[in-house]
Amino acid sequence: MATLRLSTRLGLTHGVLALLLLLLVIGTFQGLVRMLGLITDMRDEHLSSVDAEEELHRSAWAIEVAVRHGQASCARGGDENEVRARIKAARAKLGEVLVKDKDVPPGLTNTTSRYLGLADSATGSDTCAVLRAPETDAMRAMLDEDLTNAWIDRLQELHDDIEKKEEEARGIGVFTAATGIVIAFIGAVAAVLVTRTTARSVTAPIAELAAGATRLGEGDFTPIPPPRGPLEVEELWKDLERMRLRLLEIEQLKTTFLANVSHELRSPLTRVREGLALLADETVGPLTAPQRRVVSLASRACEREVRIVNALLDMSRLSSGLPLRTEAGGDIDRVLEAIAEDERLEATERGVEIEISAVGSVPGMEIDSPLVERAIANLVRNAVSVSSRGSKVKLERTLVHGSGKIGRAVAIDIIDAGPGLPPDVRNAKFKPFSAASVTGIARPAGIGLGLALAHEVAHAHGGDLTVLRSDESGTTFRFELPLGPQVVVVDASPTSKSPADVTSRRASNESPAST
Repeated sequence: MATLRLSTRLGLTHGVLALLLLLLVIGTFQGLVRMLGLITDMRDEHLSSVDAEEELHRSAWAIEVAVRHGQASCARGGDENEVRARIKAARAKLGEVLVKDKDVPPGLTNTTSRYLGLADSATGSDTCAVLRAPETDAMRAMLDEDLTNAWIDRLQELHDDIEKKEEEARGIGVFTAATGIVIAFIGAVAAVLVTRTTARSVTAPIAELAAGATRLGEGDFTPIPPPRGPLEVEELWKDLERMRLRLLEIEQLKTTFLANVSHELRSPLTRVREGLALLADETVGPLTAPQRRVVSLASRACEREVRIVNALLDMSRLSSGLPLRTEAGGDIDRVLEAIAEDERLEATERGVEIEISAVGSVPGMEIDSPLVERAIANLVRNAVSVSSRGSKVKLERTLVHGSGKIGRAVAIDIIDAGPGLPPDVRNAKFKPFSAASVTGIARPAGIGLGLALAHEVAHAHGGDLTVLRSDESGTTFRFELPLGPQVVVVDASPTSKSPADVTSRRASNESPAST
C-alpha cells in the first residue's frame, strides 16, 4: 500500500470496516429470521391444532352439559322430548367436529368419541329413566375424568414442545448476540488499528519530512531519505528534495563566491598591510604623531579585514572538505602563547588582562597550528570584546576525557566575565553568519564567523566546541582537541602564568617535558 494514494488507502481500509458492519447486520438479520421462523412454526403446528382440539373438547363437553340439564329438567318434570332434542343436537355437533378435525391426537379423539355412546343411550325411548340411572352417572364421571386427563396431557405436551422451541429460540438469540458482540469487537479493534495505521502512514513520513525541512533551514543539506507513505507524501518529498538540491546549489555558489572574493581581496589587502607597515616603520620618512595615529588606526582596520578574509577562506576550505595542513609535533601551549601576545594590545586598550593556565604537560600534537590559532584567537577576541574593564579573560588548558566519542583530549577553556551569550547566538548552534549584539556592550555585531570557524576547526581535528557555561557572570567555551593513542601525558599541579612566564619557559626549554 506504500505506493497507493491516500484516497485509495482510505477507501480500502474503510471498505474493510464497512464489510465487518455488513457481516454484523447480516448475522443479526439471520438470527431474527430464524427466530421468526420458530414463531411461525409454533403458530402453524400448535395453535391451529389447539383450536381444533378446543372445538372438539367444547363439543364433547356440550353433551355433558346437555345431560346435566336433562337430569335437572327430568327431576322437575320437564318435557322429555325437549331434553332428548337437546342431547341429540349436542351429539350431532360432536359428530360433525369429529369428522372435520382429522389432525386431533388419537387420545383426545377416542375420549370424545365415547361421549357419542353416552348421547346415544340417553336419546332412546325413555330418556329421563336413562339419565336418572346410576350407571349413567358412573359413565359420565368416568368420561369427565378421561376427558380432563386427555386435555391435561395434551396441554403438557404443548407446554413441553413450546419450552423446547423457546430454548431453541433462546439459543439462536444468544448465538446472534454473541456473534454480534464478537463482530462488533473485531470491528472496533479493526477501526482502531486502521485509524492508527493510516494516521501513522501519513504522520510518520510527514514528521520525517518536517525534520528534514528543519535541517535544511539550519543549513544541513544532507539528503533526506525517501519516506514510505502515500503517493502524496512521496510527491511532497520529491518537491522537498528538489528544493534541497536547489538550496545546496545556491549554498555552493555562495561558498564559491565568498572564496573567490576572499582570494581577490587577500592580495590587495596584503599590499595595503605591507604599505602601512612601511609607513609605521618610517621607512619612507619620519611621521608626525597625528600621522602615526592615523597609520595605527589604518593598520588595525586592515588587520581586521585580513582576519575576516582569512576566516572566509578557512571556512571555504573546511566546507569543501579539503584536508588539513597538519604537522607533527604541534605545540598547543605555544599556540596559546602566540594568541595571547597578538591579542594583548587590544586587550590592554580595553583594560582587560589575558591569563593562561595549564595543567600537566602535553607533547607535540598533529594539528594544523595556524588554523587552530586563528580559531582560538577568534574566541579570545570575542571574550575580550565583551569583558568589562578591569576583568580577566582566562585560557585554561587541561587534560580531559572528551565529550561524545572523543577519548583523551586537550581542552582549552576560554572564560570571560561578560554578560553571557544572547539567546539568538546561544541557540544558533554555531551557524555561519549568525551574529547578534551583546546586551550592555558597546560593540557592533560582527559577521558571525568566529564561533562557526572555531566549531568547524575543532570538528575537522576530531574535536568539539561546546558552551560549558553562559549566564550573567560570564561565558565559558571549551575547545577540545583529541590526543592520539601514542601520546603519554604526565599530570602536574595546575599553574597560573602570564604570557611572559610562558615565553621565559619556552626560551629555556623548547619542548614540554614528557615521558
